[in-house]
Amino acid sequence: MKHQLIILTILLTAVFGASAQTVIKGDISTATGKDIVNSAMEFIGTPYRYGVMNPKRGFDCSGFTSYIYSRQNISLPRSSCDQFCKETEIKDPKDLQKGDLVFFSGRGGGKSRIGHVGIVTEVNPETGEFKFIHSACSSGVTITHSTEAYYAKRYVGACRVLEEKKEEAQQPYWAVPTFKFLE
Repeated sequence: MKHQLIILTILLTAVFGASAQTVIKGDISTATGKDIVNSAMEFIGTPYRYGVMNPKRGFDCSGFTSYIYSRQNISLPRSSCDQFCKETEIKDPKDLQKGDLVFFSGRGGGKSRIGHVGIVTEVNPETGEFKFIHSACSSGVTITHSTEAYYAKRYVGACRVLEEKKEEAQQPYWAVPTFKFLE
Protein backbone atom coordinates (compact mmCIF):
# COMPACT_ATOMS: atom_id res chain seq x y z
CA MET A 1 0.00 0.00 0.00
CA LYS A 2 2.81 2.40 0.90
CA HIS A 3 4.57 1.55 -2.35
CA GLN A 4 1.40 2.35 -4.34
CA LEU A 5 1.04 5.73 -2.60
CA ILE A 6 4.61 6.64 -3.50
CA ILE A 7 4.02 5.73 -7.15
CA LEU A 8 0.76 7.68 -7.19
CA THR A 9 2.49 10.70 -5.67
CA ILE A 10 5.24 10.57 -8.28
CA LEU A 11 2.73 10.27 -11.11
CA LEU A 12 0.60 13.16 -9.82
CA THR A 13 3.67 15.34 -9.41
CA ALA A 14 4.79 14.54 -12.94
CA VAL A 15 1.36 15.24 -14.44
CA PHE A 16 0.49 18.39 -12.52
CA GLY A 17 4.03 19.70 -12.36
CA ALA A 18 4.40 19.45 -16.12
CA SER A 19 1.07 21.11 -16.83
CA ALA A 20 2.02 24.12 -14.73
CA GLN A 21 5.01 24.87 -16.95
CA THR A 22 4.75 26.78 -20.18
CA VAL A 23 6.17 24.75 -23.03
CA ILE A 24 6.95 26.42 -26.32
CA LYS A 25 8.14 24.06 -29.03
CA GLY A 26 9.52 24.91 -32.43
CA ASP A 27 12.17 27.05 -34.10
CA ILE A 28 11.67 30.52 -32.68
CA SER A 29 14.79 31.87 -34.39
CA THR A 30 13.39 32.14 -37.92
CA ALA A 31 9.96 33.69 -37.40
CA THR A 32 9.62 37.43 -36.93
CA GLY A 33 6.99 39.54 -35.24
CA LYS A 34 6.06 40.88 -38.66
CA ASP A 35 5.46 37.30 -39.89
CA ILE A 36 3.19 36.60 -36.91
CA VAL A 37 1.22 39.84 -37.33
CA ASN A 38 0.82 39.42 -41.10
CA SER A 39 -0.47 35.90 -40.58
CA ALA A 40 -2.90 37.06 -37.88
CA MET A 41 -4.28 39.88 -40.03
CA GLU A 42 -5.58 37.34 -42.55
CA PHE A 43 -8.24 36.30 -40.04
CA ILE A 44 -9.78 39.65 -39.12
CA GLY A 45 -13.54 39.15 -38.93
CA THR A 46 -13.36 35.41 -38.19
CA PRO A 47 -16.02 34.71 -35.52
CA TYR A 48 -15.33 33.93 -31.88
CA ARG A 49 -16.08 30.31 -30.92
CA TYR A 50 -15.31 29.04 -27.44
CA GLY A 51 -12.92 26.09 -27.42
CA VAL A 52 -12.32 26.25 -31.18
CA MET A 53 -9.08 26.66 -33.15
CA ASN A 54 -10.28 26.42 -36.74
CA PRO A 55 -10.17 29.27 -39.28
CA LYS A 56 -13.32 27.98 -41.00
CA ARG A 57 -15.35 27.69 -37.78
CA GLY A 58 -13.78 30.34 -35.56
CA PHE A 59 -11.37 30.83 -32.68
CA ASP A 60 -11.35 31.50 -28.99
CA CYS A 61 -8.54 33.80 -27.85
CA SER A 62 -5.90 31.17 -27.06
CA GLY A 63 -6.97 29.05 -30.00
CA PHE A 64 -6.26 32.05 -32.22
CA THR A 65 -2.78 32.69 -30.80
CA SER A 66 -1.95 28.97 -30.88
CA TYR A 67 -3.10 28.69 -34.49
CA ILE A 68 -1.17 31.77 -35.66
CA TYR A 69 2.07 30.61 -34.05
CA SER A 70 1.56 27.07 -35.38
CA ARG A 71 1.64 28.52 -38.91
CA GLN A 72 5.26 29.43 -38.13
CA ASN A 73 5.92 25.92 -36.75
CA ILE A 74 5.84 27.14 -33.14
CA SER A 75 3.67 25.22 -30.71
CA LEU A 76 2.08 27.11 -27.81
CA PRO A 77 0.08 25.65 -24.94
CA ARG A 78 -3.67 25.70 -25.61
CA SER A 79 -4.89 27.92 -22.75
CA SER A 80 -4.19 31.64 -22.29
CA CYS A 81 -3.06 31.01 -18.73
CA ASP A 82 -0.54 28.39 -19.86
CA GLN A 83 0.73 30.64 -22.66
CA PHE A 84 1.97 33.18 -20.11
CA CYS A 85 5.65 32.50 -19.45
CA LYS A 86 7.39 34.11 -16.47
CA GLU A 87 10.81 33.36 -17.99
CA THR A 88 10.12 35.62 -20.97
CA GLU A 89 7.87 38.14 -19.24
CA ILE A 90 8.13 41.73 -20.44
CA LYS A 91 7.90 44.01 -17.42
CA ASP A 92 7.66 47.35 -19.22
CA PRO A 93 5.09 47.75 -22.03
CA LYS A 94 7.51 50.20 -23.68
CA ASP A 95 9.67 47.15 -24.49
CA LEU A 96 6.91 45.30 -26.36
CA GLN A 97 7.51 44.21 -29.95
CA LYS A 98 5.28 42.98 -32.76
CA GLY A 99 4.34 39.36 -32.15
CA ASP A 100 4.60 39.49 -28.35
CA LEU A 101 1.69 38.01 -26.40
CA VAL A 102 -0.33 40.30 -24.12
CA PHE A 103 -2.52 38.97 -21.32
CA PHE A 104 -5.64 40.22 -19.60
CA SER A 105 -7.75 39.08 -16.70
CA GLY A 106 -11.05 37.46 -17.58
CA ARG A 107 -14.53 38.56 -16.57
CA GLY A 108 -14.89 36.26 -13.57
CA GLY A 109 -11.33 36.11 -12.28
CA GLY A 110 -9.37 38.45 -10.09
CA LYS A 111 -7.12 41.20 -11.43
CA SER A 112 -4.14 38.88 -11.79
CA ARG A 113 -5.91 35.76 -13.10
CA ILE A 114 -5.29 35.43 -16.82
CA GLY A 115 -8.36 34.83 -18.97
CA HIS A 116 -7.55 36.45 -22.32
CA VAL A 117 -4.60 36.73 -24.72
CA GLY A 118 -3.73 38.69 -27.85
CA ILE A 119 -0.79 39.41 -30.17
CA VAL A 120 0.90 42.83 -30.30
CA THR A 121 0.57 44.49 -33.72
CA GLU A 122 1.97 47.95 -32.93
CA VAL A 123 3.63 49.63 -29.97
CA ASN A 124 4.48 53.19 -29.04
CA PRO A 125 7.86 52.82 -27.28
CA GLU A 126 7.52 56.27 -25.72
CA THR A 127 4.19 55.66 -23.97
CA GLY A 128 3.94 51.87 -23.83
CA GLU A 129 0.54 51.98 -25.51
CA PHE A 130 -0.02 49.19 -28.00
CA LYS A 131 -2.50 47.64 -30.38
CA PHE A 132 -3.20 43.94 -30.37
CA ILE A 133 -5.07 41.44 -32.50
CA HIS A 134 -7.20 38.87 -30.70
CA SER A 135 -10.39 36.89 -30.85
CA ALA A 136 -12.92 38.78 -28.74
CA CYS A 137 -16.25 37.31 -27.59
CA SER A 138 -18.17 40.29 -28.97
CA SER A 139 -16.48 40.80 -32.33
CA GLY A 140 -14.34 37.81 -33.26
CA VAL A 141 -10.83 38.47 -34.57
CA THR A 142 -10.23 42.19 -34.32
CA ILE A 143 -7.59 44.80 -33.49
CA THR A 144 -7.95 46.69 -30.22
CA HIS A 145 -6.03 49.57 -28.64
CA SER A 146 -4.60 48.99 -25.17
CA THR A 147 -6.22 52.21 -23.92
CA GLU A 148 -9.76 50.91 -24.46
CA ALA A 149 -11.30 50.94 -21.00
CA TYR A 150 -12.29 47.27 -20.88
CA TYR A 151 -8.77 46.05 -21.65
CA ALA A 152 -6.80 48.85 -19.96
CA LYS A 153 -8.15 47.89 -16.53
CA ARG A 154 -7.63 44.16 -17.17
CA TYR A 155 -4.04 44.21 -18.47
CA VAL A 156 -1.96 41.62 -16.57
CA GLY A 157 1.30 41.47 -18.50
CA ALA A 158 3.13 40.28 -21.60
CA CYS A 159 5.70 37.75 -22.70
CA ARG A 160 7.93 37.16 -25.68
CA VAL A 161 7.78 33.95 -27.66
CA LEU A 162 10.12 34.85 -30.50
CA GLU A 163 13.80 35.66 -30.16
CA GLU A 164 14.25 39.34 -29.44
CA LYS A 165 14.83 41.23 -32.66
CA LYS A 166 14.68 44.95 -33.04
CA GLU A 167 12.79 46.03 -36.12
CA GLU A 168 15.28 46.85 -38.85
CA ALA A 169 15.72 50.57 -38.94
CA GLN A 170 15.63 52.29 -42.28
CA GLN A 171 19.15 52.97 -43.46
CA PRO A 172 20.20 56.60 -43.79
CA TYR A 173 20.60 57.75 -47.37
CA TRP A 174 24.41 57.74 -47.13
CA ALA A 175 24.41 54.03 -46.25
CA VAL A 176 22.52 53.01 -49.39
CA PRO A 177 24.87 51.22 -51.78
CA THR A 178 25.71 52.97 -55.01
CA PHE A 179 25.74 51.23 -58.35
CA LYS A 180 27.94 51.81 -61.34
CA PHE A 181 26.00 51.71 -64.57
CA LEU A 182 27.56 49.89 -67.47
CA GLU A 183 27.47 51.60 -70.85
